[in-house]
Amino acid sequence: MRKLRLVVALLICFIMVSGVMLPNFSQNKAEAAPGPSDTWRQVDLADFQIGKSYLIVSEIGALANAQATIDTPGDVTGDTQIGMLSKPVTIDEEGLITSEVTDDMIWQFGLGTNTAAASGGLGEGPGYHVLNNAPGAGGGTEPLRRESSFNAQHAPLNTTGAAINGNQQSMLMHVLDENEGTVSLYIWGGNSQWNMALTSTESGYTAKSKAASTTSAAQLLAQMQESPALRLYEPNVTVGVQHYVMASSGTNGSISPSSLAGHVWVNDGEDVTFTFNPAFGFEVDKVTVNGEEVAVTDNTYTIENVTASSTSIHVTFKPASNAGDLPFTVYNDIFSVGNVTTAVIIDLGEGNAANLADLSADMFTAAAKNTRLDGSTVIFDGLRNITRVYVNNDPEPLGYISPAPGSDDLVTDMPASGRYIIVELEFWNVNGYTSGAMVSGNLQNAYSAILNYRVNVDREIKLTNGTAVTPSFTQVAVVNPALDKFVPDKTNPGGTGSMDILISIDESWEDEGPLPLFIYNHGGGRGGPSGDFFAPMQTANGAAVLSKRQLENPGKYNAHIIATQNHADNQTNNLALIAYVGKLAAEGKVDPSRVYMSGFSMGSMYTLGFFNRNPEFLAAIVPLAGGNLPNVAQLTANPEYTKTAIWLNAHKNDTTGAGTSWRQYFETGAGTSGLYLEANVSILETNQAFNFPYYGFDWTPHETEAQVFSNLIGQSNISFKSGNHAEYADKNIFDWMFDQQRKNTTSSATLSGPDLVKFGDTFDVTYGLESLKQEVYAQDITIEYDADKLDLVGEPVSVDTLKFEILDTDKLEGIIRIIGIHLNESANNPNQDLFKLSFKAKTTAGIADIEVTQLVLADGNGVEAEIDGDTHKVKIEKPITTGDFNDDSRVSVGDLALLAKAYGKSSDSPDWDLVKQYDLNKDGTVDIEDLVKLARLILNK
Repeated sequence: MRKLRLVVALLICFIMVSGVMLPNFSQNKAEAAPGPSDTWRQVDLADFQIGKSYLIVSEIGALANAQATIDTPGDVTGDTQIGMLSKPVTIDEEGLITSEVTDDMIWQFGLGTNTAAASGGLGEGPGYHVLNNAPGAGGGTEPLRRESSFNAQHAPLNTTGAAINGNQQSMLMHVLDENEGTVSLYIWGGNSQWNMALTSTESGYTAKSKAASTTSAAQLLAQMQESPALRLYEPNVTVGVQHYVMASSGTNGSISPSSLAGHVWVNDGEDVTFTFNPAFGFEVDKVTVNGEEVAVTDNTYTIENVTASSTSIHVTFKPASNAGDLPFTVYNDIFSVGNVTTAVIIDLGEGNAANLADLSADMFTAAAKNTRLDGSTVIFDGLRNITRVYVNNDPEPLGYISPAPGSDDLVTDMPASGRYIIVELEFWNVNGYTSGAMVSGNLQNAYSAILNYRVNVDREIKLTNGTAVTPSFTQVAVVNPALDKFVPDKTNPGGTGSMDILISIDESWEDEGPLPLFIYNHGGGRGGPSGDFFAPMQTANGAAVLSKRQLENPGKYNAHIIATQNHADNQTNNLALIAYVGKLAAEGKVDPSRVYMSGFSMGSMYTLGFFNRNPEFLAAIVPLAGGNLPNVAQLTANPEYTKTAIWLNAHKNDTTGAGTSWRQYFETGAGTSGLYLEANVSILETNQAFNFPYYGFDWTPHETEAQVFSNLIGQSNISFKSGNHAEYADKNIFDWMFDQQRKNTTSSATLSGPDLVKFGDTFDVTYGLESLKQEVYAQDITIEYDADKLDLVGEPVSVDTLKFEILDTDKLEGIIRIIGIHLNESANNPNQDLFKLSFKAKTTAGIADIEVTQLVLADGNGVEAEIDGDTHKVKIEKPITTGDFNDDSRVSVGDLALLAKAYGKSSDSPDWDLVKQYDLNKDGTVDIEDLVKLARLILNK
């Protein structure tokens, strides 16, 4: 290409988004001409400048700021991906683009924010924010970025998402051929991370990786070589030397001229005048040039004789002197995709109200600069679209505008006036969640956020009393009714296996008694950092969805809810969770027969791991996309597996292989054995969700969570199914879950011994434990017995002193208290016979009870738990003495007289049942032989 050592000015108008007001565009030399050039020439890479704007062109077409659907057959598991539009261009023999160039094709290169370490000749420097201010359908004004994507060679591209992960939205440039002026633009995450090259295809631009996994620098270089080379083009206009001024503003106003990247280009030696545009109710506070405050005249300031770049000008704004402060609350809501900011709610104050007729969406603007909990990592910085404004008498939305064409408006019966102004924000459209809507930034970002919203109006707010207020709005609270019910806790603070959790206690247990418990386990990478307790609830999470359903359906889903965080798939972790739940059950809060568990991806594997180790603990499980199930031999060996109800959900092409393996399980494996009492599976054709606000939106094959917790079971697009689909077609997965109850053998003490003894007999009763799933190091046992019928003989004796040692006892009549400890491996296997008690039957006939009335166990961390006792009943009978008919405990002539009275009776006699006891030789007749036999007994012969 020709070496054109020229500095070129791009002659376009810019729009400013650093404030919440759109600027008034002034015509001055800094902005030059308002439209693009007639022809465009290829850029000499030596003349490339940050802050300038260029066309990005491949042999297929130019990158345009509009959404496209990218066909990726054979390259990616699942369906099509979202990318950016490609527009055809005509290049003449001189290398000039002569076809029409529209504003959505012109991209400004601002300073990027890449921080990943360089490797293999790639990743050096911050890169560029590639920006466009004229979006087409599906486009926005955020930097061009790739969306996170699981195990896909093509990641979605957009300019609408604003989860500011510096690496994901910074384009780095790699020169392919300096002589040809060809480059590759790429997204760098570091060596062996997710690395993507901007790739032009026939259906549009996508971010493509060499493999459906993490990639090395060498693999990324190979992808660049395979992708069509890119060339940059600039207006075919020759101008003199130019310099830039960096123009920026604080909130509640704007500065003009400016640009998306902040660069304002000025011809060498010329002046540039900036105008400051306060929002309604605000005024200019301070203007600084290169950090020094300057005087302002009529909200303008002129920088004279610009002869070098890097001059900066910044303006801040403050409330006007006549502005009145109005507080507002940021309102977040839960959908199956995660935590979403849906509205800001303005409080006009006690006794004040506004009329619905005096409000409109176009009088308000809403914007935010949200960060992670560190206060510095920006998640979103920009405007939110407002769908409508209305009033309510309570500080909450009445519903939301439906994003689906032709769908009903979900808000009904809006009051004519009210104290609270509801500013409803757009949060979903055909492309998914809108820019800034998700609190964490996007589906893959498991971080809590500090939300910093600001609201402006362009006129006074009229009140119903005839007055009006010029408002200055102040954020006072952030709420999410579904999440605000949860509090952080740990399953075993300071002990082994402890895990951070969020728990919501349903207070209705105090009236209704023990309630179900739902435990949800997040997917891999969605646990968030340590100390960010609510991180798992920011993205798709079944615990949050159930919490919202409880609010929507009072009394229907009464249950406690636990959301685990950064769970470990091992028995130590499981035992700590079991013990934690055991305490809740002991307090009367949790019904142990209705404990449910679900999880996604890694959380699904945790769920099935827990089930495989502790099946007796769970009434029902709902694994989503990952994990292994017991085989027939295991089900047969341990019937406890079969008592847990299961409903598996996975996409047919799930990247973990669950879709394939679970289908086989129910076609030819253990799922067909008939051993399960309740077993279901849904292998999904797509991950489409069909209810509000999704209306058919589809996720990549692994992302099963949102559709399972949104759809009715009969709505899902299912490829293969087994189980109760017809019965639950018009119900959701929680309806099925809450119908399940486990008939468990509870953990308890056991007493075993003879059922029948005679007067004076000495017998043993053996004490032990059963069905415990925890370690036990010490026991405090109280056993009561019927002292009117039994005597306790001696001390309790350990079955095996190497396993259980009795340290001491305390006896009262009818009561013995025993203190004992487990030794060696017995602590980890307490379910066995431990000691024996000896009793002697007194001479009082009847049923005697021996009962464990109190049992306290302690584990290796000193955590105590009470479990159920047991009762052994023994029948005491008087010994039978042959011939003692008068019941005086001896054989004498009195007995002989009774036998003689019955002499001659036989089995044919009508009163035979009364006298047959005298038939000593059992021949059916009371005769001389019976008399002789009794006489010999009297004589002890």
